[in-house]
Amino acid sequence: MKNIYHILTIAATLSLISCKESGRVNDSNLNEDRNEAAAESNTDKFEGKKQKDADFVFEVLASSYGELKLAELANQRSRTSEVKQIAEKVQTENAASLNELKTFAQAKAISVPVEETDAAKRKIENIAGESGLEFDKEWCKEMMDLHDQTIGRFEERLEDTQDVELKAFITKTLPVLKNHHESLKACNEKLKNKNG
Repeated sequence: MKNIYHILTIAATLSLISCKESGRVNDSNLNEDRNEAAAESNTDKFEGKKQKDADFVFEVLASSYGELKLAELANQRSRTSEVKQIAEKVQTENAASLNELKTFAQAKAISVPVEETDAAKRKIENIAGESGLEFDKEWCKEMMDLHDQTIGRFEERLEDTQDVELKAFITKTLPVLKNHHESLKACNEKLKNKNG
């Protein structure tokens, strides 16, 4: 009887360890499912310009999650002081606008993503695989591209939205994004001329 109890205890322990290990994969899958459910919920709830506003909010939040993770990665991995400064600035200012946009979404009953897109995850993994100057160059290029896309989204939505609060958020945030983009462009130019 003691042997059976002992075997069951070991089996239960191994089962828990296995669940914990697979939990990491399951958490990622669960978040993907949550992102999809949130996007579908917005499609069901809204139409016309309100649907486009909800899509904008959803896309900007997902993009911001990715940018924040990239900024955090640069703070940990970069050896270039300029990259670290930009990353810190992006991290601080994006976190503030992310929270503001989440509050707006909640007030408008817009469902939001819980993390960045799968494509952004893959990009982050690829950049994390680089080191030294190559890391900085890849990071800077990716952040420039992301900001370029985000600025385009903001400008387009500013033209089309009829939501006064969203317009105010975009008007307030756009100069911050443009400032980040200029800093990234300048940093990118410096990094392009470095070897090592």
